Amino acid sequence: MLRRLSGVLLLWAACDHDPTERIVAPAVPPPVPLPPAIHIVLRDGDSMMPMPGRVIVYPTGTTPKPDFKSDGATASVLAPFVIGSPEGVLLATGDGTVGVPAGTYDLLLLQGTEYESVRKSVTVGTDAVTEVDVTLEHTVKTGGWLAADMHIHTRQSFDSKLLAAHRVISEVASGVQVIVPTEHGYHFDLTNILKTLDYGVRAVSIPGSEYNFQGGHAGIYPVVYDPTGPLLGAPPWQEWPKPNMADPETYFPLIHQQAGSPLVVINHPRLPPDLGYFLNIRWRPGMPLSTAGLFDGIEVLNGYAMRPFEVAELLQDWFTLLNQGVRVTALGNSDTHRIDWLRAGYPRTWLGLPTSEPARLLPSDLREAIVKMRAVASNGPYVQLTIDGKALGETVSVQAGRVQATITADAPAWIDLTRLQIYRNGVLYQEIPITSRTHPALKVDVKLDVPTDGWIVVLALGDTGLPVDVIGAVNGGQALPIALTNPIWLDADGDGKVKAVGVVPPRPIPWKQAMLRGDEDRAQLLLPLHAPLDCEPFEYPDWLH
Repeated sequence: MLRRLSGVLLLWAACDHDPTERIVAPAVPPPVPLPPAIHIVLRDGDSMMPMPGRVIVYPTGTTPKPDFKSDGATASVLAPFVIGSPEGVLLATGDGTVGVPAGTYDLLLLQGTEYESVRKSVTVGTDAVTEVDVTLEHTVKTGGWLAADMHIHTRQSFDSKLLAAHRVISEVASGVQVIVPTEHGYHFDLTNILKTLDYGVRAVSIPGSEYNFQGGHAGIYPVVYDPTGPLLGAPPWQEWPKPNMADPETYFPLIHQQAGSPLVVINHPRLPPDLGYFLNIRWRPGMPLSTAGLFDGIEVLNGYAMRPFEVAELLQDWFTLLNQGVRVTALGNSDTHRIDWLRAGYPRTWLGLPTSEPARLLPSDLREAIVKMRAVASNGPYVQLTIDGKALGETVSVQAGRVQATITADAPAWIDLTRLQIYRNGVLYQEIPITSRTHPALKVDVKLDVPTDGWIVVLALGDTGLPVDVIGAVNGGQALPIALTNPIWLDADGDGKVKAVGVVPPRPIPWKQAMLRGDEDRAQLLLPLHAPLDCEPFEYPDWLH
């Protein structure tokens, strides 16, 4: 829990199950570690002030691995401002002291995907505190678009043990600015914790939830949070788990009618063994989908499904819906339950919002950005697209069968970025190599032929896996960098409408590994169908870890 004592923010592990997160001071504050220790200051290259971030600690030679007092399911408070996780620490304010055995260490210091990382080797003596003062350069500029993680869990969910305070720190330390808690069956809000941590200028909490329905799980946001209600504002028919879940054709309209007009996002649509809606109903592109048009978004990128073949399949699902004229927004969310495995903010979604100041953001702003498709989903890179001056989600009136696309792609040096792909109506139109690592890595104008109505989407890609210690080990090191825009719509015949393309596009191949699991995917359709009554990542099969 969190509290200010004598003007100093202290963090500790005492917690009860009160969903309102009442704050009670401990009898003794956590001590500052005595030598041997490392005092770390992590600075923002823009302001030169300390900022929240992560430090991954690698002992070298005969140096023993430090015990950061975390089993991965939970985190621990090692000292004021310092949260321990299995691989290192989170610095809640960017300034903290970490007790370690004497020896030599390689440190990886990082914040989020907009910042460069720094590696530093240090030798820690037995009777001294070693000083490390590092500045992280802010190289990836998003033009004021804010990074959001809209599928996260704390101990309020039955399948997570992590304190809400530690979840907030993990998100902010990864550069997430819009935090949407999605506890199973409960509405939840993290605003009070953000205020206690003095994170108001860095991040905002928008209340959300994760509902289950007959066949899958849905992200529900923004919602109205009621700390006095039995389900904290969630409707009684959403109590979790519920043996007689309603069908989505009934549920989704009911959800839209709730206070706050929440959106419905299909979470992890193809997550085995029984957590993916598309998987459970055996839907494939080209088949009828009774709920098309009843949900607002899908997680094309989810932390549990980041291997190439999984992303390629979900891209085909989404492209198929777009070709049917269904305006469903592609999102990226982490689905993080622990402090390890799936790291907060990997993946994430950059949102085009009316303000770049988190404290000024309203729940209705989040809703409007998603409805209007002002979103870029990513597990690391950043990409942006305009066509003839129109932005994501808007419609271009095509002149003489051609348009001009302006594309920007970028990533910090620790994320591979090698190619850009342009898709027109779900078919690869052009691939452009990215060879520069200046910032932005690519800025290009491209003339595109547009013979018919439809849409354009752009993908920025890397071919070297994302660092497991940074994003989490669930995907076994197979997650490759990707960022994808939402569509810009094309009115080629000048009638003021965008006609549905109708055809099923081929499965895209962002990377060569994307086709490796085709036979196994088809075999998955033959498994017994049973409704998802749990969401317990600890029980997933070994191959998913």
